[in-house]
Amino acid sequence: MTIKYKWNQALLYKTTGEPIAIKPLDDKDEFEKSELETFVEGYLGFVKQANGMLIINDDGESLGLPQNEMAGKNGYALFGNVIFVPLDDDAQNATKH
Repeated sequence: MTIKYKWNQALLYKTTGEPIAIKPLDDKDEFEKSELETFVEGYLGFVKQANGMLIINDDGESLGLPQNEMAGKNGYALFGNVIFVPLDDDAQNATKH
């Protein structure tokens, strides 16, 4: 089974402030790797969750980036900007029928 995500509903959590809705450039279905790297300011890391996926700066801690307050709410120590992409429940349910 292929896991699908709602890329057009992604949220960028900076280390301070409220989350920001982000979308892929040019109305594409998914982000380009370079777009995600720009948002997290570095190499990509992925943390799967029951309701979606976190995209993180894989080197955030070693680079000395500040801890992300949102990440603490999920029980993770993540550093720098974090993107949350929700799971596409509609697509998951459609494949089960």
